[in-house]
Amino acid sequence: MNPKARRSSRVAIVGGGIIGCATAYCLSRVGISDVTVIERDEIASGASGYSAGILTPYSGSNDPGLLALSAASLELHARLADELPEITGIDHGYDLKPYLRCGFEEPGFDASQQFMADRIAEGLPAEWLSGSEAREVCDWLSDDVVGACATSIEPTVDSKLLTQSLLKAAQTDGAETKIGSAVGFCGPEDAPNGVKLSDGTVVEADAIVLAMGPWTKEANDWLGYDIPVEPQKGELLYMHRPSDEAGDADQGKPSATMHNMDEGGVILTRRLSRTVLGATKEDDRGYDREISEYAWEFILPRVQRLTDRITKNSVTHHTACLRPMPADGKPFVGKAPRRDNVYIASGHWSEGVHYAPLTGKAISDLVATGESSTDIGAIDAARLDDFRRK
Repeated sequence: MNPKARRSSRVAIVGGGIIGCATAYCLSRVGISDVTVIERDEIASGASGYSAGILTPYSGSNDPGLLALSAASLELHARLADELPEITGIDHGYDLKPYLRCGFEEPGFDASQQFMADRIAEGLPAEWLSGSEAREVCDWLSDDVVGACATSIEPTVDSKLLTQSLLKAAQTDGAETKIGSAVGFCGPEDAPNGVKLSDGTVVEADAIVLAMGPWTKEANDWLGYDIPVEPQKGELLYMHRPSDEAGDADQGKPSATMHNMDEGGVILTRRLSRTVLGATKEDDRGYDREISEYAWEFILPRVQRLTDRITKNSVTHHTACLRPMPADGKPFVGKAPRRDNVYIASGHWSEGVHYAPLTGKAISDLVATGESSTDIGAIDAARLDDFRRK
């Protein structure tokens, strides 16, 4: 064990999203129970509470180093689906249904087949279906779909319930939450011993984890260098309230997720929650979290091409959130450069839910022993030094 790490360490986690809560839970699993999660609003109030909840690594950069970590995180998700409900009594909706990446014309057809080839090259199951075969899998599909790559490798969850369950499980072992805005560190520069809040209080800590999502830039002054993570706005539309789906679990829901590979747009079915229609990726919007007409203009035509079962009246809900978009397409996870006891867990872009268990485990390992049991070299926060030199 790293001599600087102690089983009785006090840990402050700045950020009450899924990354912060997964880290709190993983710390509790290694015997570190004196944990405080600091959140300025409420738990899962950002992207963690308004995510589509699909556990996929194929929506961001598709960096090979990041993709190589996907299987380990999916395995941890499967374990969480078994163990968390036993601890917290919360079913977070873990489910696995077919995913159809559909092509209408040559661009989408080629993209779907390339996706299939890439997954097969990774050793994952994927098959090509004709349009009629795809419609046998999901009768929602339009007759205009020419073909589809079919997989069953990407589970879904209700990300808000999962975040809340992770925190509740950590709280059963002693973790606490503190509502307030973090404004800096206190103590020695190279090894701070607490987090200052805007109301003047200090959360004392032997280790500090920055899991601030798109607000990570607020820590730049604390660290003395920039963390290149920018906010990216994302909007989702939803159809069918869960209360409308009582009785038959599949009543009113498609039997598979459908993705328009020609233009973008996805219809994502979830076991416990509303069916999702998505999604926008809006850069240069700063910290704007207001819903907009743009979401309707972008999403509806794309999902309506997949099926004739969706109209504007089908939509029951509309949300917007901010994703933490990293400069090089990969999250920053690990010990902060030039700080002995500060750790960074940010920049997961649209894949924070997918990689949350792996990130939480890696950070908890580093805090407890000084080493991660998973090789996180591809996403190591140590590469922040490279950005600084640039």
